[in-house]
Amino acid sequence: MKNQLTLRHLLLLSLVALTLLACGLFTDEVAEQPPEDEAVTGGAVLGDVVTAEGVGSGNTPIGVTDRFDASNDVIYVVAEAEFIPAGTTLFARWLRDGEPFEDSTAITADRDYENTYVEFHLESLSGRMDEGEYSVQLFVNGNPVRTVEFTVE
Repeated sequence: MKNQLTLRHLLLLSLVALTLLACGLFTDEVAEQPPEDEAVTGGAVLGDVVTAEGVGSGNTPIGVTDRFDASNDVIYVVAEAEFIPAGTTLFARWLRDGEPFEDSTAITADRDYENTYVEFHLESLSGRMDEGEYSVQLFVNGNPVRTVEFTVE
């Protein structure tokens, strides 16, 4: 009888522990992006990276979204740049359904930049984007550092 009681207690404690673990895994909180490794980025520090329908003054993103209509002519990816040291090279790799199909022209910082935005864009030459699941991967000094996903419908 004592063994059955102990076994019940162990099973109950295990169930409680699993429930608490599951609650911690399935919260609605958004995980923060890990900080960039300085050896990889050469000291560049990026903040939020978003896709948008346009850019405004200073490349500020306008119409931030992760869903685009196929009739959009241009889709932008905009990175908030907390700091980009002179000589840092950045480019964007665009992927559709998991397959890379275009790399943007690389840009190299001609001086140190602080608290600004960097944008890259995908332009449809046919006037219509192909529908599908997309992602865009940002590279700093040849190393992938951030990926943003979006859909074209």
